[in-house]
Amino acid sequence: MDKYSRQEALVAQDVLADATVEVAGTGPAVTYLLQCLAMLGVATRHGTIHLRGADRTATRDDVANQFLLRPDDVGEPLGAVLVRRVHDLDPAVNIEAGGSPAHRSLTVATPAAGESAGIAADGSVDVWGQVGRTAVTIGPEPGPDGPATPNVLTPALSCVCGGLLAQAVIRGLGAVISGPAVLSGWTEERLWLRQPGIGRHALAIGKDAPALNGVLAEVAGPAVAAGFRTLLDGEPAEARITMVVDDDTVVISLPLPAATRGVTVRPNRLPAQAARALTWSPFALPDVAVPDRLPASRVVMVGAGALGSWAGAALAATPADELHLCVVDMDGEVEPHNLNRQALYTRADLGKPKAQRAAERLTAINPKIRLTGVQTVVDVHARDQLLGDEVLLGVDPVIADQQRRVDTLGAALRSADALLSCPDNQQTRWVLNCLTERLGIPWVNGAVDGFVGRVHVCDPKDDGRCVVCWLGRSVALDPARRSCTDITGPVPVPSIATAAAIIGGVQAATLIAELTGNAAAVARFHALNGADGDLTGYRAADRDPGECPAHLLEATPTRS
Repeated sequence: MDKYSRQEALVAQDVLADATVEVAGTGPAVTYLLQCLAMLGVATRHGTIHLRGADRTATRDDVANQFLLRPDDVGEPLGAVLVRRVHDLDPAVNIEAGGSPAHRSLTVATPAAGESAGIAADGSVDVWGQVGRTAVTIGPEPGPDGPATPNVLTPALSCVCGGLLAQAVIRGLGAVISGPAVLSGWTEERLWLRQPGIGRHALAIGKDAPALNGVLAEVAGPAVAAGFRTLLDGEPAEARITMVVDDDTVVISLPLPAATRGVTVRPNRLPAQAARALTWSPFALPDVAVPDRLPASRVVMVGAGALGSWAGAALAATPADELHLCVVDMDGEVEPHNLNRQALYTRADLGKPKAQRAAERLTAINPKIRLTGVQTVVDVHARDQLLGDEVLLGVDPVIADQQRRVDTLGAALRSADALLSCPDNQQTRWVLNCLTERLGIPWVNGAVDGFVGRVHVCDPKDDGRCVVCWLGRSVALDPARRSCTDITGPVPVPSIATAAAIIGGVQAATLIAELTGNAAAVARFHALNGADGDLTGYRAADRDPGECPAHLLEATPTRS
């Protein structure tokens, strides 16, 4: 599978590749937004990403609380280093600082404190995204200015904000796929055509792929249309307008010759949608006090893929007194199709062990973190071993190596303050549910499927529901390991960077809220519907020990 194969059923890739997007402001979410846009493939063909307002020097504050820029970027022109770091992710992205877009663009603003008025005065903005002390605000109008000083939640909230803004870009461009695909004989190789008024007229027709000659006849007159010919391999071909770039520019597509005619999947798309106003917070209560730094904490993160890469990176970028992080992943190595959503990896990591590379990348984000990387499967057979209740016997080197990995993970779990659950299968979630119930530690579970995502905050000490409470008895009664690629056979579950960044950021934010002594105020359930631009959270009822089988398994804390 190639880089974009996991998002083909979600977005029209050509629309993203040809899009022109203007990013205004230098707020804390700007790097997260740019990472999402680059991973989506925005502006990788005819489009461009323009940076507005980045014409100053990069400071230490710009480099803190994120993981795109690096410490050695301090003192250099901010726009130039943003361009360079985006090209490090994907050199195919057309991105530039300064100037104005040559074509009609969608403008996204993510202002730092004090920048909102200047951005509004410079031109219209389609969607604003702002990071406050404990909440994120998205919408067509500017919200309240964020704090001048970041706090312990700033990186995680910025991750959520960047993902929501990128999702708003997808919706604003009309790139969201809706319904079944349409089979067509149009080639994917396309040509640009400029003619005054042609784009405006093509949109007014309201039809999918109108014939070029008909539109030309209306805009420029029959004589011009008659004199314009499109040839394919020397033969006349009927060209159709398949994309409007701006009022005066369109993209045309040509049919395949009869001898080589095939079919191309051309998806139905939702119309472009304006940004919806929303405010999201990890808390269900208002005015929650949060510290500037994370207290000394020990965290185990299971899964270093789509969710784990964003949640782990946001956690690594969080100011902390001392953070011990054990990263566990079950995949063998980084693959090409990981790169459209997994923020810790680039093409240079292809073929490398994922857990090891994740640990190295997180260490580069924050060298002060004490990191351990473990590559192992967390399944029902490992449950008792991880708790120290079962010992693997044998002198086989493979068995001995697996025992060492289990021992390392078991020790990390028994000393952990909390756990991040980011796997791609239900069996692992069921095992983690058993482990955290036995150990009496909070854990934050996340899952995504296309544009949809869910987060469950499960804290036994706060009477929070466990995952079996949330997802039902089937999770406990059918603990078979099925990954996201196994469920649908050769067609993988659709995955995209925006949902991964949003849900990974929500996981990091709620985990930090738990670790900073705010469990009683945390919203325990969060739901994302990215296609509609919705992200909501609420407290939810306490657990009922009599209704859930997981609470009847003598889940007495055994921490040592």
